[in-house]
Amino acid sequence: MNHHKAACALLLFLVAAILYGVNTLRNSTSDARETVRMSQSEAEMAEQQAQLANIQLKTLDSKTAELRLVFNEWKPYFEAHRTAQDAEQRIAEVIREGDVFLISQKFETDEVGKDSVIEEALVADLVVEDDYAKTLNWLGRLEEAIPSCRITRCQLLRGDRGNDIHLELQVQIPILKI
Repeated sequence: MNHHKAACALLLFLVAAILYGVNTLRNSTSDARETVRMSQSEAEMAEQQAQLANIQLKTLDSKTAELRLVFNEWKPYFEAHRTAQDAEQRIAEVIREGDVFLISQKFETDEVGKDSVIEEALVADLVVEDDYAKTLNWLGRLEEAIPSCRITRCQLLRGDRGNDIHLELQVQIPILKI
């Protein structure tokens, strides 16, 4: 009977080992299923967030479409003046092309705003005295030649001679840091 008892003990040991293995396998399987469920829920949540972000992007895109079109139309004019020297040179060219009598000119840079696309601007103080029609036509050509400029001061006075006009002009040209 010793062999029977030893065989029974061995069988009991094998059954206990099999039960332990089955229990361990069942626990690891349930852990894996829980991990799969959590991963699926995270993936679904990420997909919903991606769809929401895509909807927000399309909404923002449609709201800013007109603004971006205007920006793209004006961008070449602003890019022409990346430095104050570029703007000074362009004003000098317009004066030379207009063939007006320039009494004085003064250039200085002025800080417009921090943390914006337009951080500074060139401020040109010009004093011109010439024929009335010629000077006003030159002023129009100035605005055509530099459409991004802003005239901050324009004072017209009678000139010293007959049909002359004295024009004191302050022009501000934005300098873009793109």
